[in-house]
Amino acid sequence: MSGFDRHITIFSPEGRVYQVEYAFKAINTTNLTAVAVKGKDVAVIAVQKRVPDSLVISDSVSSIYQISKTIACCVIGIVPDAKFQVKRARYEAAHFKYANGYDMPVDLLAKKVADLNQYYTQNAEMRCLGIGIIFISFDDEKGPEVYRIDPAGYYRGMRAVSIGVKQGPATTCLEKKIKKKELWDTTHPAEIAIESLQTALGIDVRAKDLEVVVVSKDCIHNLTGEEIEHYLNLIASRD
Repeated sequence: MSGFDRHITIFSPEGRVYQVEYAFKAINTTNLTAVAVKGKDVAVIAVQKRVPDSLVISDSVSSIYQISKTIACCVIGIVPDAKFQVKRARYEAAHFKYANGYDMPVDLLAKKVADLNQYYTQNAEMRCLGIGIIFISFDDEKGPEVYRIDPAGYYRGMRAVSIGVKQGPATTCLEKKIKKKELWDTTHPAEIAIESLQTALGIDVRAKDLEVVVVSKDCIHNLTGEEIEHYLNLIASRD
């Protein structure tokens, strides 16, 4: 690389910015995978939960955060970077509601956060944030929404998406499922997300190893262990 990876503002002869590519690789440092699915009435995120030490209280470990009354997110990657970006997203959402009197739309919040990520790719005194973000929300006019944001500042709305170390296999599973339109429309998004995550990992996951959040018109709900176990049983019985 001949030193082309030393600064964020230097292109390599091939036109690559290595620091941005390293930020994408940093997403996988926690060895986690998350899957989000947009349904007809709800949007869902399912993400692995890994407690690093037996001395750590399980409830204190989470990759899912509530941003506002209508928006939840999952952040995977370097944890301090995740905390910073979540704090900034909460500030943006709160400031918007204070100034305008209604909750911030998720597409506008995704743009704000993506703009901040992109800003960090152009300044030599800063480094890129090594995190991948998924926002889910429910809009009264648009219905459920899912947005993905990457360290380069690119964001887009998705019908289903995966981030993390097993992103490839999870995306392949989601693409196969979305082709079966009737099954996709009649299956609860939580079941699709959990099954896609389990397929990508290649193991039978347990309820305590998962976090699942559902955003509907009425509320943001973190599924309990019993509710996750219910979907796992449905998947096992169908297989």
